[in-house]
Amino acid sequence: MRNLIAEAKALHDSSIVLDGHADTPQRFVDEGWNWAGSPLGMGQLSAETAAAGHLHGGFFIAWPEPDAWVGKFAERTRSLIAGIHQQAAKHPQAITVCTTADEVRHAKRNGQYAALIGIEGGHAIENSLDNLREFHASGVRYMTLTWANANDWCGSSGYGGHGGLTAFGRDVVREMNRLGMLVDVSHVSDAAFHDVLETSWVPVIASHSSSRHLCHAVRNLTDEMAQRLAARGGIVMVNFFAGFLSDTWREAWNAMKPERNAALDKAREDFRAQGKPFLFFDELAIERSFARRIPPVPFSVLVEHFDHLLRLIGPNHVGIGSDFDGIALSVEGMETAADLPKLTAALLECGWAAEDLRGMLGENLLRVLKQAQDFAAA
Repeated sequence: MRNLIAEAKALHDSSIVLDGHADTPQRFVDEGWNWAGSPLGMGQLSAETAAAGHLHGGFFIAWPEPDAWVGKFAERTRSLIAGIHQQAAKHPQAITVCTTADEVRHAKRNGQYAALIGIEGGHAIENSLDNLREFHASGVRYMTLTWANANDWCGSSGYGGHGGLTAFGRDVVREMNRLGMLVDVSHVSDAAFHDVLETSWVPVIASHSSSRHLCHAVRNLTDEMAQRLAARGGIVMVNFFAGFLSDTWREAWNAMKPERNAALDKAREDFRAQGKPFLFFDELAIERSFARRIPPVPFSVLVEHFDHLLRLIGPNHVGIGSDFDGIALSVEGMETAADLPKLTAALLECGWAAEDLRGMLGENLLRVLKQAQDFAAA
């Protein structure tokens, strides 16, 4: 009898498996949590879960939360980037910071987790191309142009403005091209998405966006958007958050928003009264308690998003963008990075050949990274 999990793990081992988006660096900085050896706790990604999931590396994200860090966006971004480098210095056998595709491959050969660095939210650069250049010099190799908040130069699919790129926004995209930094359109408005594709000289990515055809969250890409991005050589990396995979779950989640916000406000007041900081993972613990009250999304729904995009835009233009350590809950059976072989096994069961899946697992991300860097070098 065919053992699909064993096949999936073997495929992972003979490929390179990368996650395009994980919010783990907040744990390094705010909790003093260690990549190797610390209990997983509320987290989803660690040295141990990555090894169990045959995951070889991925992008760690520096995300300056826009409400908590007003006036200090660049400062917070610097601290998160430094936290990643500190983990590599503390655990050199377990993790190393990479900036090129060749370095990622070398890390895999050495048995090290290949930590690439990304920024989430263009507000991090505080409207300064000098800050953008500084972050690139410190190892950043992609930037998500917005988070749920718009900024002064790019509209968001969330709040604060749904317009496109301003003239300065186009300068940001072109400077990222010049530096060899990937441009990430997850979170941007539809208008900004099309402006970016008209502006960028190299392929762009959607680092953690699922299919709007299957779930109507505006964070996801329509089929037309996915096809246009792929036609320009880019990749769509599927997000694992239940609210971006299932309309039924998302509607139940949104209906809880007043109750969730009240619980979060009370927790913030309690922490303030105790003189304690209210950290992201304190917030996530409350959100996860609400998320678990909703009937779970079947694992097959996550598989369906991958299968749909693989068929729509082809195996050379799809990737993994879990959003681990930044989401309240994924689908049933996808609790941590250790569960990743289940996804590969399910896609093999759908009829995808091993050779079709190597790109999705990581080669597609390395290809676009190399293309961006080759353009910059030229």
